[in-house]
Amino acid sequence: MLLLDLVRNAMNFIRIHTVYFGIGKIGRGVVLGKHIELGSRKSISLSSGAVVGNFCRILAGKGEISIGENCYIHPFTTLRAQTGFIRMGKECSLNPYSIIHGSGGVVIGDYVRIGSHVIFVSANHVFDQVDVPIHFQGIESKGIIVEDDVWIGGGVTVLDGVRIGKGSVIAAGAVVNKDVLPYSIVGGVPAKVIRMRNE
Repeated sequence: MLLLDLVRNAMNFIRIHTVYFGIGKIGRGVVLGKHIELGSRKSISLSSGAVVGNFCRILAGKGEISIGENCYIHPFTTLRAQTGFIRMGKECSLNPYSIIHGSGGVVIGDYVRIGSHVIFVSANHVFDQVDVPIHFQGIESKGIIVEDDVWIGGGVTVLDGVRIGKGSVIAAGAVVNKDVLPYSIVGGVPAKVIRMRNE
C-alpha cells in the first residue's frame, strides 16, 4: 500500500507540474483540471484563485488570454483567441460547453455570470461579392465588450460589435446583435428590451 501511495503521489506531482509548465503568468491557488488543452501557454495569464475545469480548451494562438482572480471556468468550455484577445475580469463564471471566440477581441468585466452553451463570436465573414467564395473574402471584426455585473443566460449567442451594459440580464436563448443598455433585461431573436431592472 505504501509503495502504491508513493507512486500515485509522484504521478500526480508530475501531472500538475507538466500542466502548469510554460504558462505566461500564474497566480496563487490556481487550479487546473484534468485533460485540459492549453495552446500557446506563454500567452495565457491565470490570476490568483482561478479554476479551470476538466476538459477545457484555452487556446491563445497568436493572441492572448487573461483570466481574472477567482474566476471559475467550468468543464468542457473553450476560449480561443486566435489573433485577438480574451480578457476576463475578476469573480466571473463561464459555465459548461460555452465558447468564446476572441479573434476580434473580447473584454469581460468583473462579476459576470455566463450560462451554459453560450457563444461569443467576435468576428464576421465578409460576403458582399457573390462571384467570390465567402472563404476568400476575409473577415471583419469590431470586438465584444461585456461590462461589470452582467448575467448571460444559457444558450445565448453574442455577435461581433456588441457592448453589453453594466448590470444587464440576457434571457436564455437570445441572440444579441446590438448594444444592450445598462440595467436592462433583454431577450428574443434578435434580442430586444423586455424591461429595465429598476422599473
